[in-house]
Amino acid sequence: MVKFKHRSAVSEGQDLIWMPAWQLRELIGRKEVSPVEITRLALERIESLDPQIHAFITVCGDQAMAAARNAEKLAMRKEALGLLHGVPISLKDEAWVEGVRATAGSLLFKDFIPAKDSACAGRLRASGAIIIGMTNVPEFYIWSRVANKLHPETVNPWDLRRSPGASSGGAAASIAAGITPLGVGSDGGGSIRIPSALCGVIGLFPTPGRIPDTGSFSYARIGSLGPIARDVRDIAVAMQVMSGPDEKDCRPSPPACDFIASVDNSVEGMRVAWTPDFGHISVQRGLEAVVRNAVAMLEDCGVAVEEPGLRFDNTWEWLGKAIRGESAWGDVPAPYTGTESFSAMCKRKGNFERLMEYSQLAMSAPPATREDYENAKRWTAALKRKFQSLFSRYDAILSPTMPVVAPLLPPGLADPYPEFCCGTYFTAIANLAELPAASYPCGLLDGLPVGLQIIGKPGREDTVLQLCRALEKSVPFEHRPPLAAT
Repeated sequence: MVKFKHRSAVSEGQDLIWMPAWQLRELIGRKEVSPVEITRLALERIESLDPQIHAFITVCGDQAMAAARNAEKLAMRKEALGLLHGVPISLKDEAWVEGVRATAGSLLFKDFIPAKDSACAGRLRASGAIIIGMTNVPEFYIWSRVANKLHPETVNPWDLRRSPGASSGGAAASIAAGITPLGVGSDGGGSIRIPSALCGVIGLFPTPGRIPDTGSFSYARIGSLGPIARDVRDIAVAMQVMSGPDEKDCRPSPPACDFIASVDNSVEGMRVAWTPDFGHISVQRGLEAVVRNAVAMLEDCGVAVEEPGLRFDNTWEWLGKAIRGESAWGDVPAPYTGTESFSAMCKRKGNFERLMEYSQLAMSAPPATREDYENAKRWTAALKRKFQSLFSRYDAILSPTMPVVAPLLPPGLADPYPEFCCGTYFTAIANLAELPAASYPCGLLDGLPVGLQIIGKPGREDTVLQLCRALEKSVPFEHRPPLAAT
């Protein structure tokens, strides 16, 4: 029987910790690296680094090692292997995994163990991925900081005094720290792209409906689960694995796409619109220049870049009305955390006092009115028409992902951003218009990562990823947080 080679037999200089998922999968397929070894390294990395960054709310080490041993046996038998066979990954504590605690960051769910996989987790496990844990979140995903009463607050591996972004901050921080090559987050207003930008990783918000959210605490119509990684091809692989319709998710799924085959397609001849500010957003001094430099690199790849002076209204007011109104008045079933039964449970005496202060405020807010929701629908319809007009001329819209680098965490639970909007200045517009969007790490400012946002046409994640891949070839982001550089 052919044995897996010991790591010392792998060519000198290879660093398993920082390898992309697709390359680890190739090594496993050639029996040069064992899934057991890779999974053990990831768990050791958690043990070493997580006491400092607090990225994981639940670690399922025993289950992960059992899955790794089984993955090794299957590979030894020359079984057909999935796209992520033997690769350790993380899931945001939102999509349910059979037998693994799911908390939504709340004391109310500290003992909840799902009886079956979510659609997303089931597809990942079917691909051979090994889920090593659930990453930390703000309670019910509604705050700008990854803070809850179950676990210490997640901090940024680039600077432990700073925010990693929310609400997928645990996922982005863990990937930036080199714990796993790939993770799954979710995004209802920027919750994948914001932490990806602040932590220096790549995050994709897919077109809502592309990845089913059945079997999770979930978002509504304008949200989506999506991948976070350090390598664009890993994002494409994850999209290939997780995408496709699910009969329990009533949102339409865009036409199928071979993300892996198309990710290296040339971007020459594409036309993109660049805006540094959406016409009204102030950005940190020096940040625009970092992003413009990446945009110029796309021009060198044959992309025609124009700056048409785009202006969009502030989206924060409409985002709140759309999300809250959809749960009450929309034609798509409310996410679990938007149902009346969930609200009643949270408001029950004894439960309400166990919530975070920001959750108490959210639960005490007046209910969404039909008028607010109808106004939000009209505003969103006008926004979609504006994008439709833009996309008749352009393949994508480019902007900064964030107006600032990772902000210092203020005392208490104060919002760390200049204005109260959870950091969604540039990002929420893609959710409201239901457009795929990615954040690509395009450089450093004052030693901290800066992200470029790429917004694509509906269902055209392939175009977004092709532009990210062109950047990766031209200006690869090879910086590692000081905490995790070893």
